[in-house]
Amino acid sequence: MVKRVISVTGDAYHQRSDSKDYIQHALDLLDELVHYENIPIEKLTQALSENPDLLILSVKNQIEGPQDSVKEWLTPEISDKIVSYVDKVGSWLALHSGMSNYPLDSTYIDMLKGYFIMHPKQVAVTYQSYLAEMPSEFTITDEQYQVGILDDYTTVFMRSFSSYGESVAGWRHFYGSGKVAGYTPSHNTTGMADDTNLLILKTVITWLLKQQSSVRWKRFL
Repeated sequence: MVKRVISVTGDAYHQRSDSKDYIQHALDLLDELVHYENIPIEKLTQALSENPDLLILSVKNQIEGPQDSVKEWLTPEISDKIVSYVDKVGSWLALHSGMSNYPLDSTYIDMLKGYFIMHPKQVAVTYQSYLAEMPSEFTITDEQYQVGILDDYTTVFMRSFSSYGESVAGWRHFYGSGKVAGYTPSHNTTGMADDTNLLILKTVITWLLKQQSSVRWKRFL
C-alpha cells in the first residue's frame, strides 16, 4: 500500500511553496513511492482525522488576522488532536518553523520534546549528523535555531555549530504507536537544496515511515 504524507507549510516568514518543494525533493529520494499532499493550516484538523502515515508541520504558531492582527492557531483542542493522532496511528515531523512559538505547557511540545528559543541572523552553520544510517556533516548559510529539549526521553541525532555557538538541530523518539522527530534546517532555498541536507532529511523521513512493532512505546532512550 502506498503511504500517505501530508505537509502543512508557509507562514509570514516562510514561503509555502519553498517548504513544500523542500519536502518533495527529500521524498523523491525515498526507496518507496508515497502519495504527497500539501495543505493550508486551516485543513490540519481534517487531515488528522484521515490518519495519514506521516504529517510534516513547517509553520510557526502564528497566523495573520484582520487589520494585521496576529494570533496563535494552536488551541488546546488542536494540540490534543495532534497528540492523539501520533499516539494512536501516525508519525510527526516538526520541520524548521514547525517548532516555533508553541507554548511550552502545551501537549504538543510535551510530545515533540524540543522547542525553538531564538535564532541569530543568518550565518555559516555546520550541521553534524550522528545518525547510524547517515553520519555526515554539511555547512550552509542558515538561521541557527537555538533549541531547548524538555527531557531525556528523546535521542539527539544532529547538532549545529556556528560563530554563535552550538545547539541541538535534530532529534527523534517513539511516542505511542507513532514516531516523532524535529529537524531545524533550513530557512532559505539554497540550504534546502543542499545534497547532504536532503539525504539526512530523507533518512529521518524513512525512519518515520517505517512501521513499528506491535509494542507501544512511550519512551525512546
